[in-house]
Amino acid sequence: MATSKQPQKTLVEAVQAVYEALEPFDDTSRQRILISATSLLGGHLTPPVAAVPQAVPQQSKAPQPVAGERPLSPIELIQSKGAVTNVQKLAVFAYYRERVEGSSRFAKEDLLPYFAKAKQPPPGNYDRDFRQAVTAGWIYEDGADSYLTSKGLEAVEAGFGGKGQKRGPKRGNRAKNKKTR
Repeated sequence: MATSKQPQKTLVEAVQAVYEALEPFDDTSRQRILISATSLLGGHLTPPVAAVPQAVPQQSKAPQPVAGERPLSPIELIQSKGAVTNVQKLAVFAYYRERVEGSSRFAKEDLLPYFAKAKQPPPGNYDRDFRQAVTAGWIYEDGADSYLTSKGLEAVEAGFGGKGQKRGPKRGNRAKNKKTR
């Protein structure tokens, strides 16, 4: 009988520790922390539909459809988040898998077909671009258990801080390029 109470006491203590750790945060932050921690532990936690509008800042569009709305396509998500580089698109595809399709874990090769789904040309060097997404801290690579990190989630939701905007053609100093006589 004492052994059956011990795991319950440990469980209660764990719940109390989690409660105390999350207490100073607002509801949105608590939800994000719980989703990230659950993902790191290999689980999947999806916020309830009623909580989705609260979890997304008002100025950004929610990637998850609210009851009665249409889901976003990969190309719509790329456009709305301002992803221009292949590295940014990979983060968006991981985000799409997690938020729209409900699949938070993936293998490196699982993201490649999303370029075709989004009507985007495939990367010339997919392995390099995936490594850059890992190096940027947006994706954690762990074989078939790779996932979008909290930093990646924040980067996508912030539209990559405006760093995804296309720039015009480079304009060098034309005087340097002209031959002098």
